[in-house]
Parts: sequence; structure tokens; C-alpha cells
Amino acid sequence: MTRLRTALRTLVMVVVTSATLSIAVALTGRLRDANPATALWTNALVSISTAILLTAAFSRWLNHQWSKPADDITVKVQRLTGGDWSTRSSLGGSNQMQGLTVALNLLAQDVQSQLADLRAQRGALQALVDTLPDAIVTTDTRGRIVMINQPASRLLALQSSQAIGKMVVAAVNDHAVLELYDIVTTSRAPVVVGESGPSVQRPVRLFRNGQRLTYEGFATRMVDGGVLLLLRDMSELTANVQMKTDFVANASHELRTPIAAIKIAFETLRDVYGDDAVQADRCVQIIDGHLFRLEEMLRDLLDLSRVESPDLKPQMHDVPVPDVFGQIRASLGAFAREKLVELKLTDSPDAVPTLYTDERLLNLILKNLVENSIKFTPPGGSVAIELESHGDDAVSIVVIDTGIGIPPEHVDRVFERFYQVDPARSGTAGRGTGLGLAIVKHAAAGLGGNISVRSTVGEGTTVTLVLPGAAQRAGVVTAGSV
Repeated sequence: MTRLRTALRTLVMVVVTSATLSIAVALTGRLRDANPATALWTNALVSISTAILLTAAFSRWLNHQWSKPADDITVKVQRLTGGDWSTRSSLGGSNQMQGLTVALNLLAQDVQSQLADLRAQRGALQALVDTLPDAIVTTDTRGRIVMINQPASRLLALQSSQAIGKMVVAAVNDHAVLELYDIVTTSRAPVVVGESGPSVQRPVRLFRNGQRLTYEGFATRMVDGGVLLLLRDMSELTANVQMKTDFVANASHELRTPIAAIKIAFETLRDVYGDDAVQADRCVQIIDGHLFRLEEMLRDLLDLSRVESPDLKPQMHDVPVPDVFGQIRASLGAFAREKLVELKLTDSPDAVPTLYTDERLLNLILKNLVENSIKFTPPGGSVAIELESHGDDAVSIVVIDTGIGIPPEHVDRVFERFYQVDPARSGTAGRGTGLGLAIVKHAAAGLGGNISVRSTVGEGTTVTLVLPGAAQRAGVVTAGSV
């Protein structure tokens, strides 16, 4: 702007000087005939006076029209670039300078309005995330904290005003949280601005006031290249699950002893009590039936606690299908013959000779399914197991019976705990514990599979278990056991 002002002044001086010289030449020509000496001094005096007057007048006009408005705009632009968007330039000068001033003021007003909206939205967003129970921290592309809600401030012992602008690695002292953050930031996946990047979910365990807290940690790349960290408190849920598991295990072990004692006592009663043999036998049979039901209940509760445990880790290996079918025959063959139900298990399954699975979980699933089918299949019916390969993607194990079937309104609920379809159905075949299909559902999930049911009343039921095939073996945990 200073260079422009200097150039304009130089130009004006040249123009004014040229005009003055022209006027002086004209006057000199008229005075020369009268008195040459006087004409010379008069010419000089007129030229100098005229030049001074015209230069002063033009400089004043130039300053009013261009220089002063340009200086004012320069000062205002410097304030705007410094963040003071409330500043405004006053109108003045030429039409061009006034147009520039109006445009600059409108720009400042628009930016100020947008900044106010952004501050309001940021305040509303901060208030919203502060009400959430989950701890939330966001960072920019350089790893500096840009937002932290109140649950995160309490959990990580960070004041929001002190944490904003700090590097995550400098502000957070918990190794588990930093490890979650590092997994995302050190990922080799390309980060594209405008698209969400890699994400990770894993348990985060923290120690606070001598207590061990369990959180479900989520970390993901945001569309602007920053990172979102979210910690969901799972401590109460984990404690409840553990409490339930411990209760079932402890109750089962505590009940085994009195049940065994009662059973021995009544076996003795049956041997020595002879006054009313018929009534004694009837009582003993009733008690024996209830004892069997209690034992069955304890067995199912233990199986359910195992398959629902968060620490369930299937031990995967190749299991020959004939071995699986052999165990089903050994455990349920006598029951099927007693019920006059044919058990159809092929000895040479050519389609699927082996299954990559946890043998114990698979036997638990098939035992409950086949036993359930035998219970609700009338004499003369059949229960069959068929296998179907879907290449390397999946394997289907289908249990088909010709039983009494399940009404359509009950099909979606058969996997709920303790759910019985109806008293008539249960009373006909002997009431079960109501836990068998719940065990099947959780065991199938533990193997990475899913299960579905199709049934027609009076015709039978088909249960299909779909397990991962060989192509998915790399993603299955192979360490540990049930």
C-alpha cells in the first residue's frame, strides 16, 4: 500500500509540473514583448506558485480519496488476521475504496456470525457428551487433545481446561489407554482425509482406588484425521456375570452333597421298608424322579455357566465325524430305543468326513438337540443328523425329527432360558429343564456359528447349525478350553 501511495504521488507531481510549465510558457510569451526580464521573473514566480498550489490541492484530494482509506483498511485487516472479527472499516474515499470497505465489512460480519454458530454448536456438543456415561476423548491429527468430557476427566484425572491442547501421550498416564490409542495411530492402513480410518475395539482394564475396573475401549480415525477414544464402563456388567457364574458353580457344588445323601437314604428305604411295599415303591419312584430332575438341572446350569463365560476359549482341531456320532449313540442310543425312536446317524459321512471345531462344545450342542428331538418324537418316529459342506466357507449340521413340532408363535422363543412351549407338550414327553436350547445357542456362538429352527406342528422340527469352514480357521482362537 505504501508503494502504491508513493507511485501515485510521483505521478501527480509529474502531471502538475507539466501543467505549470505549460501555463508559465504561455504567460512568458505574452510578457516577453513588454519586458523580457520581468517576463522571466514573472514566469518563474507564477510557475512555482501554481505548482505549489496544485500539488497541495491534489495531495489533499489523493489523501482523502485513497491514502487514508487504504491506511484504515490496512489496520483493520491486521486486526482481522489477529482474530478480532468484530472490527469494522469506516466508509470513505473513492467509490472503489468504499466498495472494498463494504466487501471487507461483510466478510468480517459473516465470519463473526459463523464463529458464533460454531461456538454455540461446540458448547451444545460439549454439554451433550458431558451427559454421556462413556468417557470420550478426541484428538487432532498431531495427537493433541481437542475435546474431553466429564466422565473422561474423572476417569483419567484430567482437568478439561488443562488437557485441551496437550499431547495425549503427555496428558494420559494409563498404559492400557495409550496402547489402545497407539494401535490406531500406528496402523499401516492409509489415512484419507474426509473418510473414516481404521478402528479397534478391545477390553481396557484400569486400577482406581485399589479396584480393578473393566472398560470396553473403542478407538477410531475420524474423517478429519484425528482420533476418537471411547471407554465404556463394563465393570458392573462383568461383576454381575462373574457373580452369576460363581453362584451357579457354588450352588451346584453345594447341592450335590445333600442330593447324593437323599438318594442314598431313599435307596436304603426301598430296601428295608416292607410294611406297604406298593406305597413305598410309589414314594421312592416319585422322589427318585425329582432327584433325577435336580441332577439334570444342576448339569444344565453348569453347562450354561461354562458356555456363557466371557473367558470361553474353544480348543479347535479336526474332529472325525464318526467319532462325534459314536458319542451320540453311546449317550442317547438307549434313550432312543426306550422311546421306540429310530436314531439315523451315518457311519461314513462322505460329504464332511471331519469338522474343525471344539469337540466338547460340539458334543454338548448335538447331545442337547438330539435328546430334545427324541423327547418330543412319538414312538415309531425318527431323528437324523445330516451334514452339508458349503466349500471352504461353512459347514451345516442339520438335526431333523418327525416329532410333534412347535407352534409358529413359539419358534422365536425356544432359545430363551427356562422357556417351555406349553404344559401339554411338556407333560406328554416329560418336562425338561428349559435350558438345553439356551446352552445350544451360546455354545454355537462360542464356535463362531449360528443356529436356526424350522418346525411344522404334527410333522416335525429341523434345527440347522452353521459352523465356519476351513477358510475361516485363521480367525478362530485355538488356545484354552471350556
